[in-house]
Amino acid sequence: MKSEIAEKNIKIQAWINFLAGIVFLIPIVTLFYKFSGLSLLEIVLISNVTTFSVWIFELPTSVFADTLGRKKSLVISVICNFLSALTILIFPSFGGFLGAAIFSGLYWSFWSGTGQAFLEENLRVLGKTHEFGKKIGHFMSLERLAGIFTPLAAAGILKIFSENGYQILAILDVIFALILVFLTVQLRENFLFEKWKTFGELFQKNYEIAKSALQNVFQNKNLRIFLIYRSLSSHVGFLFVISLPVLTENGMQEYFGGILTAIAGVAMLITNKFTYKFAEKKSYHFAWVFSTISQAVLLIFAGFFLKSWIFFAVIFVIFNFFEGIWMPAWNHVLVEQTKGIALATTRSVIFSVFALYITIGKQFLSFFPVSCALIGSGVFIILINIFLARKILALRTT
Repeated sequence: MKSEIAEKNIKIQAWINFLAGIVFLIPIVTLFYKFSGLSLLEIVLISNVTTFSVWIFELPTSVFADTLGRKKSLVISVICNFLSALTILIFPSFGGFLGAAIFSGLYWSFWSGTGQAFLEENLRVLGKTHEFGKKIGHFMSLERLAGIFTPLAAAGILKIFSENGYQILAILDVIFALILVFLTVQLRENFLFEKWKTFGELFQKNYEIAKSALQNVFQNKNLRIFLIYRSLSSHVGFLFVISLPVLTENGMQEYFGGILTAIAGVAMLITNKFTYKFAEKKSYHFAWVFSTISQAVLLIFAGFFLKSWIFFAVIFVIFNFFEGIWMPAWNHVLVEQTKGIALATTRSVIFSVFALYITIGKQFLSFFPVSCALIGSGVFIILINIFLARKILALRTT
């Protein structure tokens, strides 16, 4: 019975990942912000509200998942995603965008760590935990597959309907976010979670799990190295936030943003799907370090070619290619290093530190001219790799 539930859960989770990629406005939402009159600094601020929300909610939401169940956490996650899309549709203003950013942070917080733990637990039931790297790459590629076609549709809608196109895209996002809720509800919990008689008991258990997770991270040498490298070697997503507004400022037509996003999605899909093959020949550790250094070099090039939108667009696509390697690679290394109790919470302690660093990093970079910010962040990442890459390559499961 458990194996049947596990098989069904994995199939549903694959469909969830595919549907999560069916978003029309979000991939080009920075264009919508710009269309709505927001400055580049305000656009970065909205992005930071999301990542700051992740930092605030990451740990408590994952404790929730470890004490009250994975499914509950995943369902709440997609409901927050629906509310985020609905807020953008109803309140297309700076204040509304901030509110949507908070819901988006909750969406990520309730899902991150928990979605991985849910997949790993179901694979464990089937005796297939060795397939986690392959499965997570497959799931990511499904999301990218959906992300190829929706930006193309968005480009067509913007070209045909012009200013009204953004509202149409927002409506489509609300519809598919609601479908995602209905699909996630179909998941079934495959493990028993304790039923708590009193709030005090639940609070005590939450405290114990959070304490255990913090100890797992900060008292483990390998995880400390992982945490430092994952944070300091991160490109903090600054290029993703500023790319489309910068491209339009330098001559790119707005509707082409959807086409460019689709091309970048193809690049990321390919590497998401086949990173495990690259890792089989080398290692996930090597794939992570290699892609991080490659992205750092591309950031430097992006800073120099900022005024040429065609060259900048090419760099953006290649950057996404390496993003598709980096994401499943570091996820796999994380899973290797966090096998044990309180899976969702332990991993979310790490995610929350990333979120805080990314928030600070993006805000810091936003105060500099874009070209200087890109070149400076690329140089910084290369320096971090000079000091820490060997230690990451030497990490092994304890």
